[in-house]
Amino acid sequence: MTVKDIMKRSVVTCAPGDDVGTAAKDMHDRHCGFVPVVDGHGAVTGVLTDRDVCMALAVHQHRSPDRLAVQDIMSTPVFSCFPDENLKVVLATMARHHVRRLPVIDKQGHLQGVLSIDDIVQIPHKRGAPTAVEIVDTFRAIGARRPIEAPVG
Repeated sequence: MTVKDIMKRSVVTCAPGDDVGTAAKDMHDRHCGFVPVVDGHGAVTGVLTDRDVCMALAVHQHRSPDRLAVQDIMSTPVFSCFPDENLKVVLATMARHHVRRLPVIDKQGHLQGVLSIDDIVQIPHKRGAPTAVEIVDTFRAIGARRPIEAPVG
């Protein structure tokens, strides 16, 4: 089973220069906690999560969300997958990078859709689909503590 079999194709996006207030409103209105950040050429340059927004507003209390740019708080680097990738490979990517959602891109880096672990959980068990054990193992890896990196300098 591959990504293109279950990915969401209708996706909310924002641009790096958009303000965080507008992006957060779009997330609220569309009931999503993850928005790919796409440049003027359609390439994914980052992702914005509801956690990114919350942390930015806590850290930048003196700035209105309407005066804070998405590019200043978006998550990078972008971890992504391709439409033809096997879902078991994608689970390994999610586990390795501690992420629940991935933008689906083509070979040029243009957005094709989004895949979340929630999408994978909801598929009926079919031949080639990830097993319950593989999905639970991925959830464990995503939730595992990450090592704290010492600042360089």
